[in-house]
Amino acid sequence: MISTGRISQPARPLFGPLVSVIVPTYNRAMLLQAAIASVLCQSWQNFEVVVVDDGSTDATPAVVAEIAEKDKRVRYLRRKNGGVSAARNTGLSQARGELIAFLDSDDAWLPWKLSMQVSALMALPDVGMVWTDMDAVGPDGEIRCQNYLKTMYSAYRRIGQGTLFQQSSPLRDLANNFSSDAPDGLIHWGRVYSQMLFGNLVHTSTVVLRRERAAEVGLFDESMKWGGEDYKFHLATTRLGPVAFIDVASIRYRIGSVDQITNPVNQVHFASAFLNTVEHEFATHSDAQSLAPEDIAAIRADAHDWLATALIETGARAAAARHAATALRLRLRTPGAWKTLMKAGLPQPVVQLVRAARGALRTNSATRDQRA
Repeated sequence: MISTGRISQPARPLFGPLVSVIVPTYNRAMLLQAAIASVLCQSWQNFEVVVVDDGSTDATPAVVAEIAEKDKRVRYLRRKNGGVSAARNTGLSQARGELIAFLDSDDAWLPWKLSMQVSALMALPDVGMVWTDMDAVGPDGEIRCQNYLKTMYSAYRRIGQGTLFQQSSPLRDLANNFSSDAPDGLIHWGRVYSQMLFGNLVHTSTVVLRRERAAEVGLFDESMKWGGEDYKFHLATTRLGPVAFIDVASIRYRIGSVDQITNPVNQVHFASAFLNTVEHEFATHSDAQSLAPEDIAAIRADAHDWLATALIETGARAAAARHAATALRLRLRTPGAWKTLMKAGLPQPVVQLVRAARGALRTNSATRDQRA
């Protein structure tokens, strides 16, 4: 069993900074093959790939063994199933690089990703982490939505355009030594901790961060087995200093398969994790943020409203009513909280009937739109 107690000490790279690419995986043998291949094709070649198998029962060991036989930069670590946080922590404990990157085993990188981000970090020595946009692809690999980050993460819409970072520059003016096939774009940097409290802005597979910043943050929260661990980790990363965002899609993010994010039960886990994270931050790091009292109340109210909405979908009406009431106590105009409170007082068969009727109306509306 691999120890997960601490982040290991870096190895000295032969040329440029060594990047440790941590790839947690569980029963995704065929997708994993493509994910690793996207790293091996990078224009930045000073990396190691640390594949952490979280107890897979499929062909994952054989797939990685075949790749590692051909490229010694690929390392395979196997552990008892413990969730994605435990797998990432295992990778962190064994990583040797000065820089850390994360890649989920169903995502894939574009060839210039590492070169672009390493160059950005070299040009901005105070920046501890850099992330990028992403394109969403379907199961067939075709792009379904370009620049998907701000669609997936609603916090961007809450914050608004042009209010996130303090500094911006054309990427090529700041870091001109990356691969020439990378598209033009802007890089933005600064402190964004207060804004990040409105919700997650960072997709983990797009991240590259310095080992020193990762060590300050610590490990991923292994109690968050069903989601939310990435937000807690990235939020702490922004609290500890400046970060940067490159407004260019550098990864292919897979959508359209069986999705744990939209599962009603898992929505409860995501919402609970978000609520617990922001409440902890407000309680223990109030000196690090610069939000107005009404903004803090709005964030807390929205967190309780999200959890109330998720709970009502699973039939936990009493708990949903408590969180909806808390949301309204914090902010009377909290979206949906009144509706959730009313649903919580209705018999469950009535709630199901209303939900079915709404679903039929949406289906009929979509059919009419397609015919128009």
